[in-house]
Amino acid sequence: MKKKIVSKVFALLLAACTVLSACGNESGNQSVGQTDKSETNDTVQEGEEPYTIVYAFDVWVQQADWDLVEENLSNIVYDKIGAKVKLLPMTGANYQQEVNLMITSGEKLDLVNASARTTFSSDVTSNKLLGLDEETVRKYAPDAMEVIGDYMEATTVDGKIYGFPTIRDMASAYGLILRNDIIEKYGIDADAGLTVEQLDDLFARIKEGEPDKYVTQPQSQGTSILESLFKTYDGLGDTMGVLMDWGQGDLTVQNLFDTEYYEECVRKAREWNEKGYILPDASTNPDTGVAYFKTGKVASTMSLIHPGVPTDSTNMTGIPCSTAIVNPAFGNTQTVGAVIQSIPVSCKNPEKVLEFVNLLYSDAEVYNALVWGIEGTHYQHVKGSEKWITYPDGVTGETSGYTLSATYAFGNRYLSYIWNTDPEDLNEKYEEFNDNAIKSKALGFVFDTTPVKAEAAAVQAVMDEYRLPLENGVIDPDENLPKFRQALKDAGIDTVIAEKQRQLDEWAATK
Repeated sequence: MKKKIVSKVFALLLAACTVLSACGNESGNQSVGQTDKSETNDTVQEGEEPYTIVYAFDVWVQQADWDLVEENLSNIVYDKIGAKVKLLPMTGANYQQEVNLMITSGEKLDLVNASARTTFSSDVTSNKLLGLDEETVRKYAPDAMEVIGDYMEATTVDGKIYGFPTIRDMASAYGLILRNDIIEKYGIDADAGLTVEQLDDLFARIKEGEPDKYVTQPQSQGTSILESLFKTYDGLGDTMGVLMDWGQGDLTVQNLFDTEYYEECVRKAREWNEKGYILPDASTNPDTGVAYFKTGKVASTMSLIHPGVPTDSTNMTGIPCSTAIVNPAFGNTQTVGAVIQSIPVSCKNPEKVLEFVNLLYSDAEVYNALVWGIEGTHYQHVKGSEKWITYPDGVTGETSGYTLSATYAFGNRYLSYIWNTDPEDLNEKYEEFNDNAIKSKALGFVFDTTPVKAEAAAVQAVMDEYRLPLENGVIDPDENLPKFRQALKDAGIDTVIAEKQRQLDEWAATK
């Protein structure tokens, strides 16, 4: 799991954020180490209130028993490090906005889940995340440092550590989560995967045979059909200039939206939409994805795929399901840094938070209390096994108050219990999945938009207007794709691509 080549190239590019960091604040990035923050003891003195760690993270589906799980987790953490935990799970596309508002307003917040797929690099340069010196991290989170190993370089900028990558899948395949009853009824060989041509036939049959269900939907409200299923390019962070064919060719940055590939994708999305296969309000419905799949009103959902998805999805929705891959596993900068646990600058006691982070990477009791809930209430061990778990007697996925199953989202997934429907060698399958993934030649490259800040903002505004409607088949590509392409040129996408090419060439020259 500790892929040195990945972490080192990613770290080199994150280091480029250092200059920006200094410019963004006259005193430089805020950091912890030799500071005036007092160190805290593991135990709470008599009459002293324990520190409460407020932890914000995004989830697919809210859980009925958050309060029970939080109380149980807090009790366990209190016994170990003398701190309590307050969970702030958030759903929908507004997670990052809500977290940013909390940080900028100074509201109490101690730990967040960040991502290289979204705003991690910009959060570092804009001083929203706390920089930690290695000595402090080794003192308060030594086990986390050991488990993460070389991957820690991926979140280290100018000697300061800005986050802790979770140990999980480091690549993503693209495909469908399908209800098992649908798989059986329509004779789908899910293990063999599906082509787009096979999907045409399958969707037509499901549409005819399941009049009370939509056929499929994108992965989430803010993710298009293209990004959920068709993706075969390295977006280099923002899709304002990409490497086609999974980044396997030369390092020539192309305008994705001018390619035949893009036109074929949006036309296929339009075809599926007009045939009634796609959830009609997928672009605006906050429940699009797992939450809507749970309602039973859709036969499948597009998704990123890894070895644990079938069981995770079954547990989260209460609907037995399996997966079929359409495009193979692919790794780039964004997948490596998909989930990063970071301490925001608003944190008042980073040392205590580091102790909690350390538990998430080293203590199975703490990790599983967050991921799986309360033993006897939300899960029980299979008789004779310390590793395998299932629902307690009389509890199902539909009746359980806690089916989070988010093994990827916290600390070290290798501490996780394994659901009894998963293979015993699930962790080995994750390692094999990562090893066999296609890896972009630009893995580790991070684009700095500062030299073309105005153009990038204008291009982003155009993409925000056109991409989801086009890529979900909501608007007619014959009429709107030419408008989209022209608006991008008017906004300055060629200037952005030229700058990205320059930076990529410089990066490649150091390899």
